[in-house]
Amino acid sequence: MTNEPTTLILGLGNILLGDEGFGVHVARRLRELKLPDNVRVEEGGTGGFNLLGHLDGVERLVVVDAMMLDSSPGELLLWKPGPNFRESGKNIISFHQVGIIELVHMWGLLGHEPEILFLVTRPEKMEASMELSPCLRSAAGQAAKLIEKLCANNFADLERSKDLCIP
Repeated sequence: MTNEPTTLILGLGNILLGDEGFGVHVARRLRELKLPDNVRVEEGGTGGFNLLGHLDGVERLVVVDAMMLDSSPGELLLWKPGPNFRESGKNIISFHQVGIIELVHMWGLLGHEPEILFLVTRPEKMEASMELSPCLRSAAGQAAKLIEKLCANNFADLERSKDLCIP
């Protein structure tokens, strides 16, 4: 038994839309690696509120996803969301539109306050394909290596790792 926090690496995205499936591709790469016993890797796909069950007992959540950011495709960004973080310009009118931000907020309403990190990149192409663009394929490998390193040191290298990404 370990005293280290239970960490969930949650790979998100739609693998049928090319780079949109970035997080799922990273999760699949991570499953090929030997990670510490306190780390779980899940493919969250586009699960919305259905993912709440995966969060039970998690003390640290690392969300891996593609997001429309003001950065270059394939450039990794590692950051912690602030308490009032919202996706700009998004109006939820149906439970089918729930994204990770809404899921995290719902989790908080249920009394959970884990450490949350996002490891994201901007997609290059979002088109019908089950393959990542070359740029994001490379970024997926870099993301898996970064997560492996962070997990090996129980995230003690987080501040130094931010030098590898844009905070």
